[in-house]
Amino acid sequence: MILNARTIVTVNDIMSKLSSFRFLLLTSVFVISHSIQVLAAPSILAESAILINARTGGVIFEKNADVRRAPASLTKMMTCILCLESKGLNAEFKVTQAAAATEDSYLKMKGGERLLSGELMREMMMESDNGAAVVVAQNVSGSILKFADRMNEKAKELGCRRTHFSNPHGLTAKWHYSTARDMAKIAAYCMKNPDFRNLVNHQKSVIHWKSPSSRTYKSETTNELLAKYNGANGIKTGWTNAAKGCVAASAKRGKVELIAVVMKSKDHDTRFADAKKLLDYGFSVGGEGTIVEDKPVTSDSKRMPNVKKPGTAAKSQAPVGNKPAGASAPETKKPVSASSTPETQQPKSNQPAATSTPAEKTNAETTSGIAITNTGTVNTGTTSATPVVSNKPVPRNSGVRMPVLRKPGA
Repeated sequence: MILNARTIVTVNDIMSKLSSFRFLLLTSVFVISHSIQVLAAPSILAESAILINARTGGVIFEKNADVRRAPASLTKMMTCILCLESKGLNAEFKVTQAAAATEDSYLKMKGGERLLSGELMREMMMESDNGAAVVVAQNVSGSILKFADRMNEKAKELGCRRTHFSNPHGLTAKWHYSTARDMAKIAAYCMKNPDFRNLVNHQKSVIHWKSPSSRTYKSETTNELLAKYNGANGIKTGWTNAAKGCVAASAKRGKVELIAVVMKSKDHDTRFADAKKLLDYGFSVGGEGTIVEDKPVTSDSKRMPNVKKPGTAAKSQAPVGNKPAGASAPETKKPVSASSTPETQQPKSNQPAATSTPAEKTNAETTSGIAITNTGTVNTGTTSATPVVSNKPVPRNSGVRMPVLRKPGA
């Protein structure tokens, strides 16, 4: 075969193009492989956690998701959605003396003052104001007891089988408990309401009084993820000595929206770190994937949350009192921890150990004949003469206490 100059140039041309094509192919494979990198399932330090797809309700990750725990101020998600559905944002609410005296009320309201429901809900969801939650409950249902009944009816409607509420704010009480799975159901339902989504997506806001009209209050959210996590759009933090650190966190990127619920984190920072790891993992798998479990769970705990649209009526509702029907005590279930390391003793201060600033403004808690075990699960025990929270007596004159809890039908 005789090769002339033209043939040699053509061969060199082909080899050069092949080399360029090979380079482009390898580069494309590298870029694609990194753009769809799936993270390993996260190691969560909190004692209970769950991650769900907000749109479908599909579970992506769970850890002890069905263990009953004190929910702290995650309770206020239910309080807020009930007020929105019954009164909206512009109802004028009157402050009672009892609401004004509620502990951990940062608005410093006085009896007889008036605020719009939307202002109270925004402060309640941003700074976890307990007094605002009481004002909402009293103006929606007439009393805390009646409002708690309404909360429990709604919980049943949403399929929350292991939840019972006794108050609108989440301060520790005997028949007040929930699970990470149930809280995720409530959060997903709430986030389908546009007004709710707006209320929980503020970093700073100014609360205005209706009467006296000159009063205002600058509010700042306790949810650090809103400022620090890409796509974060809610929802609620919680902290009490019994519940420890809690957070329901939501984030949306593109068409994927996720909700992570973390319960019983040991300190302020851990709850946010765990929520971030869960959300990162969820986005890495596109908000889908097989359930990842941090521990063996029963078949019952694998059930997908049944997220209903706002306004969907329950098919049947049994009467709900402030004590679960047919139960003499809430179920005591010791959590299965991912490690056998004993829990760190909570310091005497009401603040979490890992920070010098309050992790959640709702730090103080009260009880109504309840003992919360050091494992964080609900235990009824015997009622002592003085309410005890984390082995520390609470003065009886430190604020408004829980209402007397009723038995079913009382």
